[in-house]
Amino acid sequence: MTLIDWLGVVGSFVIAGAYLAVSRGWVDGRLPAFNLMNLGGAGLILWSLYYRPNAGAILIEVLWVAIALLALFNYVRNR
Repeated sequence: MTLIDWLGVVGSFVIAGAYLAVSRGWVDGRLPAFNLMNLGGAGLILWSLYYRPNAGAILIEVLWVAIALLALFNYVRNR
């Protein structure tokens, strides 16, 4: 595996870790930490997909980025 492949793997673990943290109650899903983790993980996966494109994977990661950014925007707006 290349460094780029590892970036995608790390991104996957970051996203899975975010969901684990929320499901175990370690992180409140309404707070920025959850969405920042998803945004970071999706960014890493997208970075790896730039070098090894896959249309379906790119689409889902772009959607995760959009969802995370919208949630972060709403959080800031409501503060």
